[in-house]
Amino acid sequence: MIKIAATIGTPDLHTETLAVYSGDVAAAVHKVAMLGYDGVEFMMRDPALLDGAQLRRWLDEHNLQLAAICTGHVYGEDGLGLVGPDVQVCQRAMQRMKSIVDFAASYFEKGTIVTIGRSRGPGYADDAERSLAEMAAAFGELADYALPRGVRLVLEPINVHQAHYIHTTQEGIAMVRRVNRPNFGLMLDVYHMNIEDVSIYDGFREAGSLCWFVHFADNNRHWPGSAHLDFEQIVRVLNEIGYSGYVSTEILPWPDPDTAARATIESLRRYIPAQGK
Repeated sequence: MIKIAATIGTPDLHTETLAVYSGDVAAAVHKVAMLGYDGVEFMMRDPALLDGAQLRRWLDEHNLQLAAICTGHVYGEDGLGLVGPDVQVCQRAMQRMKSIVDFAASYFEKGTIVTIGRSRGPGYADDAERSLAEMAAAFGELADYALPRGVRLVLEPINVHQAHYIHTTQEGIAMVRRVNRPNFGLMLDVYHMNIEDVSIYDGFREAGSLCWFVHFADNNRHWPGSAHLDFEQIVRVLNEIGYSGYVSTEILPWPDPDTAARATIESLRRYIPAQGK
């Protein structure tokens, strides 16, 4: 059965983030639990600045699971990407991503997901072959590091306005198959799919069992149901392909965090029943 997670920005972030709540994790966890979410996704940049044991306790106290750790701010704030022209930056990015894998393994359940979105880095301008080859190698190295630690990685296709390579669902599928690791899968974000894919629905169908994690946002990056994406049909297709993981809400906290969190769950519960019901 599909589950719903709320994205929460951890206190190590310093810039605006696509999360309903940021900073005060204890208060955020309490609020999303009271609203009926099944889990949370933590958006973080440096686990060395966080108390993992405390984060885990807050989740356990509210009977919430960790759906995933999102790493976009590793690149967005610190400029660290796995592939690009500055070798030292790439090395630091790999060290940071491995530290996030260690963090996930130390404090959360086996099988916890760590995302690779912008943290893949910019690659090389006008050299797709080299960029994709080095990305495949970096993803393989990180996946090999994560496998004995029980951590799964997911690659997110990102639209052309925010990333240089791997834009469409089909390009994401090709990379997952190229890396060919048992703990390396695909994450699909309907916001990006709406920009890049011919069909959101056929994209999910083509990805099938390779899709391990999903981000929901409407086409305006606000709460699902606030604009024109058809979430009833999207959920119908997810059920059709047998998806039973989390849909997490990577959205702007519009018009304010509490309203966004409440509107999201009320909208999605029309199509995704609460667990045990």
